[in-house]
Amino acid sequence: MQADRIRVEIVDVAALEASERAAWRALRDATPALGSPYFDLRFIEIAAQVAPGARLAVVRDGDGLRGFLPFQRRGALVQPLAAPLSDFHGLIAAPGVSIAQLLPHLPGARRARFGGLVSPSGADLPGLSPRSAMAADLSHGFDAYLAGRDARFLKDKRRRRRALERDHGPLSFSFAPATLDDVALIVDRKRAQIARTHQYDVFACGWTVTLLERLATSGTEDFGLRMATLRAGGRMVAAELGLLSGTRHHLWFPIYDPAFARYSPGALMTLDTLEAAAGLGVERVDFGVDADSYKRDFADPAEVVFEGLIERRGGARGHSMRTIGASRLARRFDRIVACEPGLVGQLRGGGGFLTALARRHPRLGAALGMGFGLVGLALMVD
Repeated sequence: MQADRIRVEIVDVAALEASERAAWRALRDATPALGSPYFDLRFIEIAAQVAPGARLAVVRDGDGLRGFLPFQRRGALVQPLAAPLSDFHGLIAAPGVSIAQLLPHLPGARRARFGGLVSPSGADLPGLSPRSAMAADLSHGFDAYLAGRDARFLKDKRRRRRALERDHGPLSFSFAPATLDDVALIVDRKRAQIARTHQYDVFACGWTVTLLERLATSGTEDFGLRMATLRAGGRMVAAELGLLSGTRHHLWFPIYDPAFARYSPGALMTLDTLEAAAGLGVERVDFGVDADSYKRDFADPAEVVFEGLIERRGGARGHSMRTIGASRLARRFDRIVACEPGLVGQLRGGGGFLTALARRHPRLGAALGMGFGLVGLALMVD
């Protein structure tokens, strides 16, 4: 697709016509890599209702519709819609359309940041950092899935399951559509964990909680939040909110009771979730990117996704690009900018994060300096 033929219209997601919605679904169905629940138009519509700065780029080539890019604006910065909660994101588009082609056609956009860009055109963006999307293949059933896992890992989990039941009573597991009470429980526990570990609180801005609440009240038989809960003797020992779309399920927000850590309740719950999902016809369960080593116990690398910054260069009419891989510090600031649409909130969040960083790592905090960090945060969106 030639860049000079691209025509981009920026619209509200709610303004999509029936023919455009049908085209979205057709493009997604034709591209297995877009099977993630985050590419389901129902998720996009709900996210666009609550995420500040939510917009949609409709991409055309001549008279033909070639694709869509859901995004949110933070000044001159483009981020995935619903970031930092959208683990996977990218173009819903026909082959040959790339992010690099599209960015110059987004008015006022000078840079775009991604954390899990699903892009067959990733080879056109060599500066971005490649990551593996981790997934459990349930397409042949749960027994076939277990046959492909490490026998020592499974033996250890069976032993821990027996010990948990022996010490604390009968185990029970449920996997069902999430309620508002489920959302409140998960958010409360996650915020407590965030406070203990001195991280930035992605739920403090409000709209991220509203997103989960809307998903919990807008679900259907084949879409929406699902709550997995493992109990021992009637006491909840682990739980997780996940997002379902058709035959794909994405594990999202897990919690577990630290008092039961010796039994690996989170791992036991995950295995139960996979079995329950397979029984409902789910063919793939996503674990996000390969950032955590524990995921390899349950999942295998699937498609490659990309992380980093795409920056437009050459002035107002320049179309040249440079790409920069993401650092750990950049990821932290990304979350703040994504959650906080205004500069005051961004500076407040950045100040809190740097204060916590200095407490955990005094030498690093002193080296960065409060002023340096806040200026860098402002430059991300300028």
